[in-house]
This record gives sequence, C-alpha cells and structure tokens, in this order.
Amino acid sequence: MTITPEFAVTWRGGTDAWECDQMGHMNVQFYGAKFDAAETVLLRRLGLDVVAHPRRALTDQITFRKEARVGAALWVQSAVIGVDHAGAALRLRHVMHHAPSGDVAATVDATVGHLPPAVLAAGEALLLDPEAVGAPALPELPAPADGVSLERAKTLGLVETGISAAGADELRPGGFLGRKAFIGRLSEAVGHLIAADSLSSEALRARHIGSAALDYKIRWAAPVEAGDVVVLRSGASGTVGRTLRFFHWMLDEASGEAVATVEIVAVYFDMKARKAIAVPDEILKLFDGRTVAWPGPTA
Repeated sequence: MTITPEFAVTWRGGTDAWECDQMGHMNVQFYGAKFDAAETVLLRRLGLDVVAHPRRALTDQITFRKEARVGAALWVQSAVIGVDHAGAALRLRHVMHHAPSGDVAATVDATVGHLPPAVLAAGEALLLDPEAVGAPALPELPAPADGVSLERAKTLGLVETGISAAGADELRPGGFLGRKAFIGRLSEAVGHLIAADSLSSEALRARHIGSAALDYKIRWAAPVEAGDVVVLRSGASGTVGRTLRFFHWMLDEASGEAVATVEIVAVYFDMKARKAIAVPDEILKLFDGRTVAWPGPTA
C-alpha cells in the first residue's frame, strides 16, 4: 500500500525469537504490543498528549493474515478512517506488513474515544475512505458487554481460564490494559478451555497440530487499577467450516463487572505443511453439548 502523509508508517521493527511460541510463529500478544506502539505514534502526531489526556480504547477488530516467524522484518502503516465528533472518537486502521514483500501480516480496525476536539480536527484533516486502506465501510462491532458479569458467567457454566493481578506496567494511561497484556492472557487461557490429556500442547505437537487465531473482536469495557484481580471466563460458541468460535470475558473479581470481552475465530493447522485442517474430533467432542450462544449461534 502506498505510503502517504494520510497513511504513514507508524512503527518499524521485527520478530525476536523470544516473541515466538510453540507454534513456531510470533505469539498474538506481540502483535498487540506493536499495534499499541503504532497507535501511540499516530495519536501523538495528531497532537494528543497520551499521558496528560489518555485515550479510551472502545473496540478493536484484529485480523491475522500471514504468520510472522523468527527474524521477520515488519512495519505498520496507520490511518484515520472515521470521525465521530459526538462521541469524541476516531476510527483508526493499522496495517502490519512484512518487509520487503509488503505482504499483510495483520490489521486492526480500532475505535478510540475520549479525544479532545483538536485531535478530532487533526484526524479529520487526514481522513481516508476506509476502502482505500482495505477496511470495511462500517466496523464489524463486537457483541455488547451488556449483561456480562461474573455472576452470569457462573450461570452459563463458563470455564475459569485465568486469574491474575493487573500490573502497573501493563496499563495504558487511564487504566485500560494494553493489547499485549490483554491478548497475552487470552493466549494462555486457551489451554485451560480445552484442558484434556489428549489435547495438551505436547500431545498436539506430537501429531504436528498447531492452532492460530484468525480474528479477534474486542470490546473494552472498563479500566482497572494496578493490583486489581482480573479473571477470565471462557466458552465456545461453535464451529463454522474449519474454524472454531470461542470467547473470553475478562472480569473484575471484586466487582464482578466486565473489563473487556473478545470473540475469537481460530483455526487448527498442520505444523509441517502450515495449512489449515479440520477442527480435531477430540475438540468437537469436548464441546459437544457445552457450546454457549454468546455472541453467536451454537454449533
């Protein structure tokens, strides 16, 4: 994609060995870290003092296109593709490329709020048509967080897949978890959601079976403070073709209220051929009768 003042480079870097996981590619949390860095650069260029006037993350759709392996050189372009003056929000598009090919590694369609009028005006001056940067005309919004709570998670029988305390270094100014901190917890939660001897990471690797996220739809619900205990409750909503659909609710343990929610589309793949395969029968059986109709249809 052409580099212009309206669609400028906001980050350049690469993939370190310590950022790669047992699947042989960069773990999703590090895409989040790099997109966080790119977004900060874009908003700073629009005049936002990201410390004195912290932005509020509202929604993200992250789509993973091409895996990044050890040593991959990467760069991100960012653009403003929507302005909501009434909501004090900008819709942003971030595109991560492989170098030197320019192949797209991943994209983020983000909505960011709590922005001052001057920043909205600066964004509007650089506004691009979504189609020009490969984005949908309208964002594919995640499901609302209405009714999401620890109490409801227990009622639905959602699996507890994570417990941790929010670290001061994990929070953006304003108290929202950064993408890396949030997505890292999701990555670790999956093993607990599909916990079974035959589905352990070792057992799947022995069969050369890996997994990868294709799409995340995130709704950021509330900030937290350093030291707050957050829990993850997770469930599956079914399969579509070769993809597995599941979701996580991150909740404040003390209040029981939502911190963030995410809907995920994932695929299993042959780690040798690096090609998608059907969802393993063991996983289909594991979720037989256990799918939950949030936010979509059951299997």
